[in-house]
Amino acid sequence: MNGAIDLAIRLRDHRVDTVRVATRRPRLAPLLVGRPAEEAARLIETLHAICRCAQGVAARAAFAAARGISPTAGELAAPVDPAVRAEAAAELVIAALADDVPAELATARRAAQAPPVLARLLERDLLGGPIDQWLAIADPFELAQWAAHLDSPLARACRRRLALWEPPAAPVAALPALTALDTVAAWPRIDAAFAAEPRTAGGPAETGPVARQGRRPLVAALAQRPLLQRWIARVTELALHAIGDPGFRCGTVSAHAAAGRGRAVVETARGTLIHDVALDGETVREYSIVAPTEWNFHPDGSIPHWLIGAAVESTDLVHDHARRAVAALDPCVDCRVRVD
Repeated sequence: MNGAIDLAIRLRDHRVDTVRVATRRPRLAPLLVGRPAEEAARLIETLHAICRCAQGVAARAAFAAARGISPTAGELAAPVDPAVRAEAAAELVIAALADDVPAELATARRAAQAPPVLARLLERDLLGGPIDQWLAIADPFELAQWAAHLDSPLARACRRRLALWEPPAAPVAALPALTALDTVAAWPRIDAAFAAEPRTAGGPAETGPVARQGRRPLVAALAQRPLLQRWIARVTELALHAIGDPGFRCGTVSAHAAAGRGRAVVETARGTLIHDVALDGETVREYSIVAPTEWNFHPDGSIPHWLIGAAVESTDLVHDHARRAVAALDPCVDCRVRVD
């Protein structure tokens, strides 16, 4: 049960005139309400192919909180679940390498389970040099120089991406790092409408690698090249994971308990995942999931800002721009584009 995106695009005078974004995700709540908590937790994990481990951890943490197991100080500080972190690293490998270095994909996914192995693979076979030198690149000029002077797979991928079409930056906020307690303070109750179209501070927000790494000099300096920026943010997170840097936040888990209710937040490769549950005894009374897909593909989010106004000479070019925009936010999501 993965998210899928529908884009309805209308053209006028060889420019994109309107873009409507809709997410297609079967709603889990009707399947979970009335079930025993343990059965619901197993079902949640079974129905998700992407971020399956994170979904299962979030469900069990939310259920534990709803049973009255109060978070410890350590839980509020969001400890790391090693299995979720390993899952996130493997998914970042797909997001960063699938389009550019497919031959190394299987090897890199295995390496992601052991950071020192991933570090050797990045330095020897993918980056073509020390990770710390790559992480020290601070601006687009330095990035272009790095890409031009190396023949490593990621340098070649960077050269290719530097030459591609880029949209304008979108005025969409980055979702900050959140514990479960933070989310309860911001959204005491999560209903179906919020889960479908979440907002913070009155507007949409983006979650994921660029939100987590947006203050790093290179990522920040690429704000006017948002598609490249998001790819660089993913490669950055892989490098941070490989060297054990605390800036790699994937795998953090926090929970908050209230009377008969539980809230859990897990940081996944694709962004912040929120589970909210209410129990009657051991029976699910309410369940809501706010997934990264709903944050990143909000109808008022980045996609319309990126595409509206783009000059296009053919429907093939419209499809190319649209699919690249979607992949920049989440390369694992299915996308269907209709052009009128």
